[in-house]
Amino acid sequence: MSTEQIDAAAGAHLVGGLKAPDAEAAMRTAVQILGHHLYAVPDGETGDRSQWIFWQLGKLTAIDGIEMAGSHANPDADNRDYVELPALAIGPSVTKLPARALGYADAAEESYAIFLRLREEGVVPDGLKFQVSIPTPYATVVAWVREEDQQRFFPVYADAIASEVRDIALLVGGDLLLQYDVAVEIGALTGNFAAAGDLGEKRVVVSSLRDVLARTPPEAECGVHLCYGDYKHHHFTIPQDLSLCVELANAVNETAAFIHMPVDRETGRDPAYFEPLRDLSARRLALGVIDYEGDEERTRELAEAASAGSGGMEFAVATECGMSRIDERGHGGPSLERLLELHAQTAAPLR
Repeated sequence: MSTEQIDAAAGAHLVGGLKAPDAEAAMRTAVQILGHHLYAVPDGETGDRSQWIFWQLGKLTAIDGIEMAGSHANPDADNRDYVELPALAIGPSVTKLPARALGYADAAEESYAIFLRLREEGVVPDGLKFQVSIPTPYATVVAWVREEDQQRFFPVYADAIASEVRDIALLVGGDLLLQYDVAVEIGALTGNFAAAGDLGEKRVVVSSLRDVLARTPPEAECGVHLCYGDYKHHHFTIPQDLSLCVELANAVNETAAFIHMPVDRETGRDPAYFEPLRDLSARRLALGVIDYEGDEERTRELAEAASAGSGGMEFAVATECGMSRIDERGHGGPSLERLLELHAQTAAPLR
């Protein structure tokens, strides 16, 4: 069957990761299929970054005073894949991280040079922004740092992320669309991640998210990707509706230019899943209605439920999370090209 475009769906948002051998291949493939649907194109987060924050373990243990310390437990996690995670010990001497130690600014600089070349060649359309996706400081600290060191290390890592973001904004300028990935925060609020002290409290989660957006240079357009986990393309807990996402989105509405929200392929078939969106104040919205398995009928059901449940709110189409690991569901999966084509079939182009 051929998926018909949904009236409320306009444009496509790529969360970040794309299954491709390198940044150039990722961007070429994305703009070839979705060039008229995209507001921004990411570099695909290929190579070491394809496993989201896993690469930060290597970056951090390369710093004096930081070392592996076994694992730490999340005994209440709904998904058993999240019960035990690697743990980092942070020595008392670690009060500031070396410049660009985390690797995000270096990766952006390398990929932006490719983006500029592709634009000069006419591959990347004029007006398309360069998207950089960065996890919040909360993500890496709560996921990887042992609990006794989390609160002490949090401001140190937050300063390092803010420094890398400033470098990226200075480099990319007006071409930049910055996306902050918000997943571990939702994991902590749903009891799936053990956050030390008051880091697990909603007021602190909201405050930390507001802070990371406030520290973003004002010339950089930025937004957030809200996520219920994506390890092996399964959530750490199944969202029954978008109420928590809407609450977090409204808390940062003044500084977030766009919000991306996940859509579970089962619970998202019910329009009630999307009814909290009627209270959303976000300026631009993207919803993960594109089925990871490439199921056209399921994608249409999710998109129609989104339109009905939200009261006809306009949204860009997206997958629930990135597409770096689309073969992790245990039985292969559709190609990147097929999923990108499904975006184009479901939503009207922006231009």
